[in-house]
Amino acid sequence: MNELQPAIDFLTRTDRFIITAHETPDGDAIGSECAMLRALRSIGKDALILNADPTPAKFAYLDADRIVGVLVSKGQLPDDIQERSLLMLDTNDVHNIGQIATLVLPRVREHFIIDHHERDRDDLLGGNFIQKRASSTCEILYQLLREMNVPIDFPIAQALYTGIVYDTGCFIYPKTTALTFEIARDLVAAGVEPNFVYARLYESNSISALMLQSRVLATLELQYSNHVSLLTMRREMILDSGASYEEADQLINIPLKSEDVRVSVFFKENLEGLLRCSMRSKGNINVAEIAQRFEGGGHKTAAGFKCRESIEATRTIILNDLRKYFS
Repeated sequence: MNELQPAIDFLTRTDRFIITAHETPDGDAIGSECAMLRALRSIGKDALILNADPTPAKFAYLDADRIVGVLVSKGQLPDDIQERSLLMLDTNDVHNIGQIATLVLPRVREHFIIDHHERDRDDLLGGNFIQKRASSTCEILYQLLREMNVPIDFPIAQALYTGIVYDTGCFIYPKTTALTFEIARDLVAAGVEPNFVYARLYESNSISALMLQSRVLATLELQYSNHVSLLTMRREMILDSGASYEEADQLINIPLKSEDVRVSVFFKENLEGLLRCSMRSKGNINVAEIAQRFEGGGHKTAAGFKCRESIEATRTIILNDLRKYFS
C-alpha cells in the first residue's frame, strides 16, 4: 500500500477544509499551509487558513493575496464549520495549535495531521500521516501533490521551497537527504529563485533586530566546559530595541557556530510575557526528549516547549538532563 494513501484518501473524500499549523508559525508551517491551500483550491476544493498567531513579516511574500487568517474570536468561524474538516500541518500536538484546539477542533466533522516531527504519542488524534524521516512538512506535501497529480505552479513551488529551506537550515540539518535536493531542484525548475528566498528568510531583519541581538548575546552563559550555551531574551529587550519577537528566531543558532558548543538553549519571552524555550544540538544529543518532558516536541536536534516554570527551575532540569552527555 502507498504510505501516502491515508492522506490521499482524506484529501479526496473531503470538499471543505480549514487548514492550520502550530503557534508562532515558522517557514515550514506557513509554506505548507500556503502550498496546500492553493493546491486544494486548484482541484476544486473549498479551503481557508486559520492560525493562532500572525504570520511573521519575513514570510509575507508567500501571502501577497492575504490567504492566511488569524483566529481571534468564534465570530470568525465559517457558518458551515460542521461540514468542514481540519487539516493540521507541521505539528502533531493538539496543545500546540492555540485557540484552534478549543474553537475549531470540537466543531469540525473530521481532522487529519500531516507532519514530520518526533513525538511519543503520534496517534493522539487518530487520523494522521507522520513521516519522521522527512526534512520538513513541505517535503512531504511535494510528494503528496505529485502522487495526486496536482500541478505545482510557481506560488505552490515557492511556498514548498521556503518550508524546505527553513527546516533544513539551508540544506545542512541531519534530515537533509538526496530526495530533499531532488525536490528542491524540481521547485527551482518551476521558477523559484533561491537567492530571493534566502534573502527574505535571512537578510530581511531590521536594524532594531541587530540591537536586540546584541542584548541577547550579552546574556550568554556557558556550561559543561563550554559545550552548552544558554541565552535569554526578556520582553524588556524587545521593547528597548524596537525589534519584533519574530526577529529573534535565528539567534539560537549563533552559539552553535562555535566548534565547542554542542547544545544551544534559548529562553525567550514575548511581549505578552509568555515564555518559551528553544533548543538546538549537534551529533547524538537528543533535545526532543527533553522538550517532551515539558509537553513540547520537535526533532532530535531541534525542539522546543512552553515554559510553565521559572527560567531558573527549567534551566536546572535541562542541565540535569544534559549531564549524561558530558559526564
